Amino acid sequence: MSWGKGIIIGMGLFMGFIITLVVIMMRQNIDLVQEDYYQKELDYDKQYNAETNYLSAKDSIRVALSSEELSLYFPEEFQTGKASVQLIRPNDKKMDLILSLEAKENVRIPVKQLAKGRFNCTVSGFHNGKPYEMNQILIVK
Repeated sequence: MSWGKGIIIGMGLFMGFIITLVVIMMRQNIDLVQEDYYQKELDYDKQYNAETNYLSAKDSIRVALSSEELSLYFPEEFQTGKASVQLIRPNDKKMDLILSLEAKENVRIPVKQLAKGRFNCTVSGFHNGKPYEMNQILIVK
């Protein structure tokens, strides 16, 4: 075989490889993590201030995950009424769980309904009249 045929075969194989990659990439479902992503970017200052308010508190919210339940321990200074818990699944928004609950000392949420995998847990509410937000990554096994 001459070197010319080898170059033509090599170029053909390379073009086939590139076309295969393009077809595979076009079939992938690529969604934003959240539908209102751009609005959240515009509201980033509010989120940053809420996280700063949480970090400036004396005590912190503790999160414990077992095979049966998700336990949230609110210290006395965060027991100020309503709180919101968001369990966001980064790769599938159908598995997201958003709860509104009463911020009392010990809150238990059953996790049998959650699929195994990674969740971004966000606990938010008001502390001393200011919003707070705590973020943590949870892995359900």
